Amino acid sequence: MYESYWNLLEKPFQNISDPKFLFYGETYEEAYIRLLYSVTESKGLMLLTGEGGNGKTFVCKNFCRETRKQGYQVAFIANPDLEPIEFLQSILSEFKLEYRNKSKLELFKELENFILENAKNGSTTIIVVDEAQSISNQKTLEELCVLLNIDCIDRIPINVVLAGKPELSQTVLQVSSLHERVGLRYRLRPLNLHETGEYILFRLDKSGCQRDIFTADAVKEVYEHTNGLPRKINNICDLALLLGYGEGSIVVDKHLIKKAVEDLKGNVYSDRTVSA
Repeated sequence: MYESYWNLLEKPFQNISDPKFLFYGETYEEAYIRLLYSVTESKGLMLLTGEGGNGKTFVCKNFCRETRKQGYQVAFIANPDLEPIEFLQSILSEFKLEYRNKSKLELFKELENFILENAKNGSTTIIVVDEAQSISNQKTLEELCVLLNIDCIDRIPINVVLAGKPELSQTVLQVSSLHERVGLRYRLRPLNLHETGEYILFRLDKSGCQRDIFTADAVKEVYEHTNGLPRKINNICDLALLLGYGEGSIVVDKHLIKKAVEDLKGNVYSDRTVSA
């Protein structure tokens, strides 16, 4: 709607996992390096934690995309609060293996054979579990221990990434057999003020922007209301661009950011000329 007004090729602040919008700030680059290291060095289990809206899912989806390109077999489980048998079915489904009308033991054997065959061909199987803090059945987590017990002579044939909010660390701690298998962990931190400005500029640049749109005061205001969380930054900046379009603004300033924040809170300005 507002793209042509700001001379953009596309919307810069959508909450989607388009790889070209992956911002390699310091914390995200470190997370990505550790994810790759956990696979190449057969660490078995890695924990990736961070506040909601901090970009964990974005990082994980791009990690899955890149490792698939490298020939790894990768399963991404987005809604993991499942019973043990449902969890195994979900993994097999991701690998496009047959899972219907099979017992739990048959499901495990099917998955074990798949993992060992991949290892025989020189590949590692990767399972990435997003929002892992939502798993309410401890026995589902214990299934991961069973999978991590699958062994080869020279290396661990499977790598598991558990991603979730900070409380995930405590959840894993309560399952001692799983906690003992954590080979690597990393906690994503929010962007600082400088990185928030770089993030906004990066997103605009990837969308075809050829001039400064957000003022320095606007960036500071964004940071003040988001604490550097990318999802919140996206929401505020996207709406600010829409409001600026409606007002005929030349730049996005502090005033527009404040209006966007109030709008998202439900405190809609009566003088607003465009409806989101």
